[in-house]
Amino acid sequence: MADLKRNGCNILLVGTDALDSACQRLLGESSAGPRYRLFVTTDTRPPRAHARLKSVQSGPYTDAAAVIDWDADVRGGTATDCGGPESGESDSGRPDRDDVDSLGGPGFRDSSGPQFHQYAVESDDLRDLGTAVEETIEEFDDESGGLSPAELRLCFDSITPLVADREGRDVRRFLLGLTETVEKFDGMAHYHLPSEYGSETVEELETLFDAVVEVRHADSEVEQRWHLQDPKITTDWVPL
Repeated sequence: MADLKRNGCNILLVGTDALDSACQRLLGESSAGPRYRLFVTTDTRPPRAHARLKSVQSGPYTDAAAVIDWDADVRGGTATDCGGPESGESDSGRPDRDDVDSLGGPGFRDSSGPQFHQYAVESDDLRDLGTAVEETIEEFDDESGGLSPAELRLCFDSITPLVADREGRDVRRFLLGLTETVEKFDGMAHYHLPSEYGSETVEELETLFDAVVEVRHADSEVEQRWHLQDPKITTDWVPL
C-alpha cells in the first residue's frame, strides 16, 4: 500500500455490498494532512458524494472538494442542473459552465463541512467527461502549489453506466486516459463496480487497474481482499 500511495494508483472496487465502507477508507482522512477530493457521479447524486465527504472530514484542515456529475438525463442528451440556485444555476435553470468550472466558483457549504464545488457535464461524450476530470485535477494542483503523493483522492461512482451503454474499446480508452491522469499527479483513485470478482466485466477491465479490491459483509464486520497486478498477489480476506 505504501508504494501505491507514493506512486499513484487506480483501484477497482468490486462487490455487491459494503462498497461505501471501502470508499470511505480510500478517500482518506484529513487528520494527517490536506486532501483534494474529486467525486465523479454517474448513477449516484452529488448530495450522496457530499455526505461521504463529511464522513471523512476531520482534523485541522479544510479540504478542497469537487463533484462532476454525469447523470442519466445528460447521457441521454438532455442537459440538467447539478443542484439548486446555490450550485451555480443560471437564469435558464442550467449551470453556468464558466462559473462552476473554477474551484473558486459557486458551490455549497453547510455549517459542518467544507465548501463543495460541483457542476454537470452537459455532454454524453466520454471525452468531455475525461476533460472535465483532468481540468479539475489541474486546478487542484494549481491551488495546492503542486499536489503531494496521495493528496488527490478520486471516487468514481460508478462505472456501471459506462460498461452498460458503451462499446468495450471506448470504455477501455476512457479509463486508460483517466488512470494515466491520476498517476500523473500521484493521486489515489477508486472506481465503484457493484459486481462479483470473477464476473466477465471485472475480468475485461482488471488489467487497467493497479489492484482490484473485493469487499463483503461477513458476520458482524466488513472484509476486504486485494488482488494486486504487479506483482500478481491475492491476499486473504481481512477486516476492513
